[in-house]
Amino acid sequence: MNFADVCKRFLRSRSGLGLLLHVSLCALLSAAVGYGVCLSGLDWFKEHKSEEKVTALQLVDAFVTNYAAVRSQLGGEAPVPATFRAHSIELFNQKRDSDADFRLRWVGRQGREIRTAPTDARMAATIEAFAAEPNPKPQSEMLTFDAQPWFRTVYPTLAQQSCVDCHNRLQPNAIAWRLNDVMGAFVIDVPAGPFVHSILLQSVGLGLALFLALALVGLAIAVLHFRQMAERETAAGEISRAQTFLHTIIENMPLMVSVNQLPEQRYVLLNRAAEALFGIPRNDMIGRRPQDVLPKAAADVFCASEEETSRPNSVTLVDEHVLEMPQGGARTLSTKRLPILGEDGAPKYLLNLSEDITERKRAEERIAYIAYHDALTDLPNRAAFSERLASTLDGASAGGAAFAVVCVDLFRLKEINDTFGYAAGDALLCEIARQLRSTARGAFVARLGGDEFALIATGDPQPATAEALATRLLRTVADDLDVGGRRLRVSLSVGIAVFPADGTEATRLLANADAALHRAKAEGGGTIRFFESAMDQRLRERRALQDDLRFAVPGRQLVLHYQPQALIGGKIIGFEALARWEHPVHGRVSPDRFIPLAEESGLIVPIGEWILREACREAASWPRPLQIAVNLSPVQFRQGELAELVHAILIETGLAPDRLHLEITEGVLVDDFSRALSILRRLKTLGVHIAMDDFGTGYSSLSYLQAFPFDKIKIDRTFIANLERNPQSAAIVSGVIGLARGLSLPVLAEGVETESQLAFLAREACDEIQGYLIGQPCPMSVYGEWVRRPVDEPKISALAP
Repeated sequence: MNFADVCKRFLRSRSGLGLLLHVSLCALLSAAVGYGVCLSGLDWFKEHKSEEKVTALQLVDAFVTNYAAVRSQLGGEAPVPATFRAHSIELFNQKRDSDADFRLRWVGRQGREIRTAPTDARMAATIEAFAAEPNPKPQSEMLTFDAQPWFRTVYPTLAQQSCVDCHNRLQPNAIAWRLNDVMGAFVIDVPAGPFVHSILLQSVGLGLALFLALALVGLAIAVLHFRQMAERETAAGEISRAQTFLHTIIENMPLMVSVNQLPEQRYVLLNRAAEALFGIPRNDMIGRRPQDVLPKAAADVFCASEEETSRPNSVTLVDEHVLEMPQGGARTLSTKRLPILGEDGAPKYLLNLSEDITERKRAEERIAYIAYHDALTDLPNRAAFSERLASTLDGASAGGAAFAVVCVDLFRLKEINDTFGYAAGDALLCEIARQLRSTARGAFVARLGGDEFALIATGDPQPATAEALATRLLRTVADDLDVGGRRLRVSLSVGIAVFPADGTEATRLLANADAALHRAKAEGGGTIRFFESAMDQRLRERRALQDDLRFAVPGRQLVLHYQPQALIGGKIIGFEALARWEHPVHGRVSPDRFIPLAEESGLIVPIGEWILREACREAASWPRPLQIAVNLSPVQFRQGELAELVHAILIETGLAPDRLHLEITEGVLVDDFSRALSILRRLKTLGVHIAMDDFGTGYSSLSYLQAFPFDKIKIDRTFIANLERNPQSAAIVSGVIGLARGLSLPVLAEGVETESQLAFLAREACDEIQGYLIGQPCPMSVYGEWVRRPVDEPKISALAP
């Protein structure tokens, strides 16, 4: 707010109006004081000058009187007193300065034949008034003539005996004089202009000073009052806003707020939430007791006992309770009550704060349910299974009973996902879950994740009860299942561990059942296997090997072997880098053993990085620009920035990007198709080549060829190995080569070991080959001579060890 707005607000306020009234009164008072001072000054001037002039005239008159007494001694030529008086004053006036501040004259009474007659009617009237009085007194007054203010003093002169004698003798025909007759008067005219001007200035100055002083005092008081009023208005406004805000807050609080007046406990305040909760208009509840408007159960909750309300400032918590409300049905509330004291210190009101936690309780129950149940199948999840397993184990340990942990794995789920999509796979899992639940006959069933389920089979005898349950489970899926209108055939693998024979701890039991499941899966679908000690030994060996794998890269236990790749005519075009693990204890470990372990543990990421770096460094050192092929794991696509890693390694090693061929399986695209496709496209922008490895073993390869422009197709070795024994394999190989030719993609056949296989591939116009017929995977020192030879020298017969 600017100064002008503040002034307008001030003038419109009571302080401003009071100041205006005060200023008006000050103006009147100052004018009155100034006027009074002016009058007082004039009165003082009159009185002072009058006394001063009268005294002077009295001295003159006394002199003349004394002269009359001594005139007889002066001789006959001495003038009479009157003549002496007139001539003396006239002589005085002639000799005085023209700038003198007064004029003195002796004026005769009209009709007395005196030469110095009154100069104006006012003077004549004053002298005549003297004549009418028995004892005339001097008169002083303010007059204005010649446009100037004058102060006149008229002093009456009385006829002395000498004057009477002289006059009567000299003017016998005139009016006879008598003793003490008024002959005239002494008149002194003093100019009053300077004094009047001065007294006016003094009066105005005094009035103005008084006005300013009083006005400033009034202004200070008004401003102080205005500030106080503004502060009070501001405070009142803040209080009002606070009240409005508090009312708004209370009105819009999600908590139900109600206030009852004690001791009758009649409602005096309810907010919107309370009105909505009760389902009764507030106007129908204000002034009434809870018993009058609420059901008895609800009224009992909101009615405090005398003992509770007698404890001031004590919060009483009414724990969660379910109330049947008139409109909302059953609601779960959490209520707090607080007595509010009056001025006498006794409880006057009762504040009730109730929170409707119905939805929260439902959400908590839902969250708790979700936390222990699988979102897809609605079966208990791993957490619920672990808790049930722990409680079952405790009960069995205490009672000496036996029970079994049954692990179930669904066979062919991945194929169904690849063929019909994940929606069909999810529907299949839901159907399997329903079948397991109905077949379990009271056994606890849970989904541990993916296509793995687990059951807890209680009851004697064991392991017969667990075996019977497993048999029923296999029979459940023996026939085709109707899933979404499709007839799908699946099978189950079952692994069983029995307490206490196969373990007395929950983790041990579950691990042993899982070991049995792995054995059942290895033997094919539809198999039941109980845990055996040998399984535990293999499981421990597997875990130990996995732990040792952590030190393979830092311990320099990994080496690369290289297998040559050639055109169908025999020209060597490159090598595939294959990792080998030289274990310090177990010797050489097959990639078929340690690669799955690396992928399960995530160690494939650092191992894959090492393989890629070493292969690129080796290829960059070759004199001939041969290609180098490196396999990538699906796990590498899920962790880290693969494209950035490849780019960095190419820069680090100096290998030309077009010499690097990255080989992937369709598992890369199955896990996360969008992410994998994005990474593959970024890799292609680097200039490297992407090959589809193990083509033909999956179910979505054709769709992947359509989704991404691969640079090469590699036919899996299983089809090449069966060319001479299985016509279907020959047909598949021919079909793949024809498909690739139609897509203008080169085809590389893996596992070529015989001349007849080579001849078949040559007839079908296969582009490239790889296998023992060309060369086995060996250290690069074995093939070092050939990477330095001219391009046209290496032949298949020369390279084969």
